[in-house]
Amino acid sequence: MLLITRFLYTRAMKEKGIKQSVSVSGITLHKGELATLRLHPLESGKGIIFYKSGIEIPLNYKNVVDTTMATTIGFNGVTIHTIEHLMSAIYASGIKNLLIELDANEPPILDGSGLDFCHLIKSAGIVETEHNKKIINIKKEIKVNNGNRYVSISPSLNNNFFIDSVIYFPNKVIGEQHFSLEVNSKNYLNEIAPARTFGFFSEFEYLKSKGLALGANYNNVIVVGDNEILNTTLRFENEFVRHKILDVIGDLSILGYDIVGNYKSFASSHALNYALIKAILSDSENFIIE
Repeated sequence: MLLITRFLYTRAMKEKGIKQSVSVSGITLHKGELATLRLHPLESGKGIIFYKSGIEIPLNYKNVVDTTMATTIGFNGVTIHTIEHLMSAIYASGIKNLLIELDANEPPILDGSGLDFCHLIKSAGIVETEHNKKIINIKKEIKVNNGNRYVSISPSLNNNFFIDSVIYFPNKVIGEQHFSLEVNSKNYLNEIAPARTFGFFSEFEYLKSKGLALGANYNNVIVVGDNEILNTTLRFENEFVRHKILDVIGDLSILGYDIVGNYKSFASSHALNYALIKAILSDSENFIIE
């Protein structure tokens, strides 16, 4: 019965793409550049491809070149930083074939969440193709640790992608937060997409000295002080952990498939998520592609 259910699930789900090209411009988070992002339709079977300076960079775990503060992909001397917010929205929208054109080294940060990217994709028109989606179904529990921090994924009993995330910061504003949900387009749009990235006021000058957060401002980052949020009202009481889940979805989209599995984490990071991807793919006994 379980095999029949999976077969029907696979048959029922078609790959999606966009109907027409759309674009948006804005400042980038880490490099502080003005960037224009253009999304173009791509034929079924081509996957997700980034394009900059005449170079195509397929979305592939082998093309990940850095996970410091963000996920960066690169190929043939061209790099694209901070892809996780955009990719999170693309994954949740079900888009599997897309050309992502950029004239800078990052997508624009917009308001720091995934919501504007969801609206951009919707404005392009979402269409189904004749090809079935491919699913990566996790068969074994896989866990990656860094001290007390960890990320893990295990088989799903409900044929879905479920995330259970806990974060902790020794800060009165954030502290420990926990959130979990099934990842689907409706839940993502309502519960995850509006959650914005955040940073600590005390760290901004240090980050900028390292060439990071150069485009961060009060309009695109939740600025956290020692005792209060300095620039905005939260959209959710636990917006911080929800944004971490947004990042997780964007990072794991690099697998290239719809995911069936239970993800669990404490203090996840881009580096840990990438290590989990490599651990999953290191052994064919860990998964089935359906």
